[in-house]
Amino acid sequence: MSPPPSAHRLRAYRFPAGADFGGQLAGALERLLLVGGGDLHDALFVIRDTGAGEPMAIDLRTASAGGTLASMLDFRLDERRRRAVTNATLAPGAGRVDRDAVEEIAAALEPGGALLAVVAAGHPAPALDDAVARTGGRLVADEPTDAGRIAELEHGVLGRVARRRGPQGSATSSEAPAGAAG
Repeated sequence: MSPPPSAHRLRAYRFPAGADFGGQLAGALERLLLVGGGDLHDALFVIRDTGAGEPMAIDLRTASAGGTLASMLDFRLDERRRRAVTNATLAPGAGRVDRDAVEEIAAALEPGGALLAVVAAGHPAPALDDAVARTGGRLVADEPTDAGRIAELEHGVLGRVARRRGPQGSATSSEAPAGAAG
């Protein structure tokens, strides 16, 4: 059962160029999906290629297509698979992540930098925050949203979040929620 509107949270974590993920994020996301604790609804990981500067991306739908997060490990370890997974993530279709949003995120990142955006009911489990900290990432957004999935966020929300450099505290009740696309 879905929570009422604005019960979802958009949290975004930014990572510097050269961050060594070592499977930390994939492991934390898999634990959230298998064990629970944070009610993860969706996730999107975008990294800006160090050479050409082009975006590479994977979303939760693509990563978990086979019932595991094996695609996420392929994405991390194999450049050819990374390109194939990016193409699958950005394939047009209902409920899919918009290519323009991914390109806007990548443009806000330094070459080799990355952003992980998650939509959850409430706050994700500490395992995700711990994995982010171990890989050199930092929280740059924590705000309410009416969107239950990344693809439902209003145009520009992810780009705005990606442009943030410093840590952001928890949202207050006076914050307007990150909108959901109509």
